[in-house]
Amino acid sequence: MAASKSKEEVVQEFRIQSIQEAAMRVIARKGMSAATMADIAGEAGVAKGTIYLYFRDRDELVEKTFETAIGELRKIVDEALARGGTFRERFRNMVAAELAFFRENAEFFRLYISLRMPEGNAAQQRRQKRHCEPKYRARLDAFAEMLNEAMERGEVRQSDPRRLALILKEGTMAIILERLHEEAPPPENDDVELIVSTLLDGIAIR
Repeated sequence: MAASKSKEEVVQEFRIQSIQEAAMRVIARKGMSAATMADIAGEAGVAKGTIYLYFRDRDELVEKTFETAIGELRKIVDEALARGGTFRERFRNMVAAELAFFRENAEFFRLYISLRMPEGNAAQQRRQKRHCEPKYRARLDAFAEMLNEAMERGEVRQSDPRRLALILKEGTMAIILERLHEEAPPPENDDVELIVSTLLDGIAIR
């Protein structure tokens, strides 16, 4: 049985969560390179010095915020994949989970894109890329392994599983990005089915 948390631990967790949520909102509005600790403190309603009690600098705050959000996304996607079924069913579950996550956490998307395609000066870009890239590659490798298993079962035609994983992942992300920019995106399930059918069945008339 897990030990209950003290009042101080609960307050600290709440404050860290509030600061991280404020960081995502500021980055969503201003972009990564323009977001300052003062901006984030003002958004969170705390003194700037309070943030430094929990984070060494702005870069660490950004990295920890990213880790928290991406950890939640991984958990949701893993739960979707764990429901089993054919590769097509599991891929549909994964796409639906990702679209829903970014709809519910639209502010995180700017942070996600900023770390995938870093802004700021050269040093910041190197640090951001170094922090984000291994996590992205690890998820890509895991998806490639899932594709390889589907190929062995005869569910997916033989091809380079890693390159195929890249096409499927980036194709899905392109639709997510478009939906976040649209004032009235189509029903979510319509885009899920479009992604699954297009990426798995192709567009040629047979």
